[in-house]
Amino acid sequence: MGMLGQYVMVDEDTLERMMEMDGSELMDTLEKLIESGSEYYDIDKLWEELHLALTGVSASEPIEGDPLSEAVVGVHVFEVEEEDGFFACTEQDELEDIIAAMQQVDFDQLKTDGVAEELRAALKGEFAGLLDFYGKALAGGKHVIFSVA
Repeated sequence: MGMLGQYVMVDEDTLERMMEMDGSELMDTLEKLIESGSEYYDIDKLWEELHLALTGVSASEPIEGDPLSEAVVGVHVFEVEEEDGFFACTEQDELEDIIAAMQQVDFDQLKTDGVAEELRAALKGEFAGLLDFYGKALAGGKHVIFSVA
């Protein structure tokens, strides 16, 4: 996939409105939320590598029901045209299980053979940043929208 990934916290009303939008409306809404001060986490292009490190498979093949896969790519995929990007949400009540699974990961024990040390360190940092972001979302009672564009 190789495109930029971003996570944005949203409240219940915003999530409900977004579920009715098409891809271009979703992207516009996310950009406006960020500009207006909504908390977000920018994982850049490393979401694909992080998914691979955590699950052993590409993010283009997410593993339904796997909290580590869902940590990276979200739980509920929005039905939008492929050219509009990828959007998924993780609802607030799903964050606890994802956080618990992430807290069990010993990043130093992951099979990242052949991955340069610099990339491994970057992935470890992104993992920690994403875990912290999810903790804030859970504490704030927010849902998380993951987008790739």
